[in-house]
Amino acid sequence: MASRFTLFLFASTIGLSAFLLFLIQPIIAKQILPWFGGSAAVWTTCMVFFQLVLLAGYFYSDLVIRKLAARQQALVHGSLLLLSLLALPIIPSETFKPDSADHPIGRILLLLGVTIGLPYLMLSTTGPLIQAWFARRFAGTTTAASVWRLYALSNVASMLALVVYPPLIEPSATSRMQSLGWGGLYLLFVLVALGSAWTASRQGSGPRPEATDPLVQPAPSAAVQILWMTLAALGSVLLLTVTTHTTQNIASIPFLWVLPLAIYLATFILTFDGKGWYWPRVYRVLTCLIGLALLAALRYRLASDWDWGDEWSELYETGLMHIHYALPLYSVGLFVLCMFCHGELVARKPATTHLTRFYLMVSLGGAIGGLLVGVVAPLTLNWYWEFPAALCLSVFLVVCLSSRWWRLPAAIALGGCAGLVYYYSEHVHQNTVEMTRNFYGALSVKSAGLADDPKWRLQHGVITHGEQFRREEHKRMPTTYYGAKSGVGRAIETLRTIDKNAPQRVGLIGLGVGTIATYGRVGDTYRVYELNPAVLE
Repeated sequence: MASRFTLFLFASTIGLSAFLLFLIQPIIAKQILPWFGGSAAVWTTCMVFFQLVLLAGYFYSDLVIRKLAARQQALVHGSLLLLSLLALPIIPSETFKPDSADHPIGRILLLLGVTIGLPYLMLSTTGPLIQAWFARRFAGTTTAASVWRLYALSNVASMLALVVYPPLIEPSATSRMQSLGWGGLYLLFVLVALGSAWTASRQGSGPRPEATDPLVQPAPSAAVQILWMTLAALGSVLLLTVTTHTTQNIASIPFLWVLPLAIYLATFILTFDGKGWYWPRVYRVLTCLIGLALLAALRYRLASDWDWGDEWSELYETGLMHIHYALPLYSVGLFVLCMFCHGELVARKPATTHLTRFYLMVSLGGAIGGLLVGVVAPLTLNWYWEFPAALCLSVFLVVCLSSRWWRLPAAIALGGCAGLVYYYSEHVHQNTVEMTRNFYGALSVKSAGLADDPKWRLQHGVITHGEQFRREEHKRMPTTYYGAKSGVGRAIETLRTIDKNAPQRVGLIGLGVGTIATYGRVGDTYRVYELNPAVLE
């Protein structure tokens, strides 16, 4: 009976912690999103913070398990749990609202650290700590083999948080109500976690796992640990690059920020469940095929002489793949690629004696992937090159991890990926006059139009943000969605017919190429609100 209670207590603690860990992500991101312009990069930066704190939590767990006795573990962890209650409620202070567009990444990270840093850290430590206590408590029993399934349980709880938030919580509760409700659940978590720590400390005199575990292995080599980290980092990079691509180049819908994360978690659930959901040969072949397919799909504009039927021609004339086709393609692609990364990861998991080190390296890989996509790429690259690079790396790992019989076909697929990347690069640079990238995305100026009536086009990613004819007599002609017959054009002209002499005051959210300013007359006031300094430049 005591063992069943302990098992229930540990499972409840790990499930509640994982639920709160992922529930706080959309809650806090929704609150600060308007402060930083509503860009998908806000979510990416939040993900960087979450992964960094998760790394800190796993490092703490590994250190506590290796350096402290059972009662000391309970005392230290219990004290920090009680201290974290001082951070409630998790409502961002308006003092962190930006007064300029400079250094948004640092400001977001600081805001999150002050607001949810310690509670998020304590939630992050729960998974590896509880699993280590579980392995110690049930060492030498058949129950000990279920320790890895606790990780699958935590991902199920995380998935539940992401699934219930968009349809149930977000529409029915204000941001303040969400924060207060989360705080109440966090208080319950602290009580349950204190109970788990106290229970684990009372069982500290039991046999150590290495004394009874028949699967004891020597400490994993540095090469194995680097492979753990690489596979975890690649999964993180794929998650963030697919999220960035779908939300910036397909549709800017907040729900699409949650969907890739849910797929990412689903692959963790399946691979750590221990029921053989991962088939190495099948997923290695699928990884090569989906890598080629996604790289081909990046070439969103097709040659005009290709006959794809009326519907496909219409879709590609706009330069975009329709969301009905793009979203399933990238969702399935992310699932396959993450199943490969996490399946290969689980296939190399160590004995339970090295459990916390395994999770530490997995978390380190996730943090490195987040930093590469969320911080390094926007500062060093002028386009979203990290996505095709991640696809090529996935196929490269298939080559490295396959037997010699499968290595040649995988190498051929890798060569095909390299060719598609070159083809994609040529397409990105075609007719490009200038290209730049920052926190808010990638901007490019392209030469477009007919030879006898050329024009400049501004693009944010693959989305057109305005055009201007280059011939002197056409330069002030309103174009694209601000033309004379557009809603804006008709509204301005209609208001002028009411009082022809009255000056107009017009406010614009987003400059684009300044098309709407062509309607301005002497005496009118046009005020532009633009967050991205690169647009002004």
